[in-house]
Amino acid sequence: MKNKKVLVALKYFKGELNPFDCSALECALELGFEDITVLTMSPPSVVDQLRSLTRLGVKAILITDPAFAGSDTLATGYILSEAIKRVNPDYVFCGRQSIDGDTAQVPPMIAKRLGYSFVGNVTEISSEKFTTRSGYNVTLGGEHTVFTFERIRELRFPSIFSRVGQVDVVDNSVLGLNVELCGEKGSPTKVVKTYSSSEGRRFCKFISLEELPSVIERSLKNDVVKKEEKQQTEKLDSIAYVGNVKDVATSLSDNVIEIDGDCDYNEVKNRIISSNVKTVLFSDDDKYKVLASYLAVDMSAGLCADCISFVVKDGKLIMTRPAYGGDITADIACSREYTFATVRTNKKSNSELVFSVGKGAVSVLDKIKNFAQKYKADICSSRAVVDMGKMPYKAQVGLTGKRISPKVYVAIGISGAVQHTCAISGAGTVIAINKDKNARIFDYADYGIITEVENVKL
Repeated sequence: MKNKKVLVALKYFKGELNPFDCSALECALELGFEDITVLTMSPPSVVDQLRSLTRLGVKAILITDPAFAGSDTLATGYILSEAIKRVNPDYVFCGRQSIDGDTAQVPPMIAKRLGYSFVGNVTEISSEKFTTRSGYNVTLGGEHTVFTFERIRELRFPSIFSRVGQVDVVDNSVLGLNVELCGEKGSPTKVVKTYSSSEGRRFCKFISLEELPSVIERSLKNDVVKKEEKQQTEKLDSIAYVGNVKDVATSLSDNVIEIDGDCDYNEVKNRIISSNVKTVLFSDDDKYKVLASYLAVDMSAGLCADCISFVVKDGKLIMTRPAYGGDITADIACSREYTFATVRTNKKSNSELVFSVGKGAVSVLDKIKNFAQKYKADICSSRAVVDMGKMPYKAQVGLTGKRISPKVYVAIGISGAVQHTCAISGAGTVIAINKDKNARIFDYADYGIITEVENVKL
């Protein structure tokens, strides 16, 4: 296996390398592949960072051209896949997502364009097999495959004796791509407006520590009222949906078509075409996100990911989604014949009650574990606690972890960074415990307790 050629696709955001891509590169190095190439589509300013990666013994390619600026996922997938063809790797390794966009669309789009198999969300690796988040085992063999990796590894530092290599800078004079398919010209999705996000904000009622047990008990008994879709004053002529998003589809059109996403791929594609429907919504299950990406490539459709709301204006669907880690909300429109969107749905937790540990509560982690055992609750944490090695990655809640929606979410010692709060907006009741009265988490909680975490008793 070591003689296989591997390409690792990287993304830089504000000069920083995406942590998921760091994980993908480290996995390639750990597995001992002898021919590793890293490739990124970025501005020329990242050339020094890219050059430093060559000290790890990898080759480096920088794809950069003014014609590529402003590319959405469809255009990016086109540019990267054409660049990857020049390397002709056996495997393509990518991070599961980027931290700025969180779409997870580009890797399956690359796989579709290259004709490679696709395996997403790798959580465990060995020399013989990869294991995915869903428990699927993949044996590495002769099949060309695009893999995406969870943030399961931290990238190593190069040896002090290592040598710096060259970066191959490639522009469109080398690639010879159709500029009508690149950059803003080739991007079917356009940002209409951006504004500060209020997603997940709540009105916090501060309570005493003694009230905590009764508030938890009462909140567990309460039925969570489902947020109703806004009444649309204008609707689409027709819409189709895949997965558990019928309620969203029916709010946007009176002519709704269900499409079985578990059918053969060509059957799904032909059903969309034969139905003469131009807008398709997909639930955000992993398999349907991949399906949407494949279809977008085949049908040159605009695809908007992780949408939280929709409105129809002048016959066009305006899709709203979080951006830049959830701090900004963007309204997106599509200029192509077909408009596709994945819809953010709340994932049920194994338990109705979740205790979540932040960096400020690591000192009482054992006590919180006892609370969870007593209440038969799940326990999870912020990224900081995982980075400290105190909790496993699978327990991490946040932009670079998982989204959850239990009936009751108790955040202990969590400051409330946007990367965390964007992942708990679906919780029924949020209870925050923090010694800092100005902690951001209180803006996203229904109940707040200001106290040292050592004082918490249940």
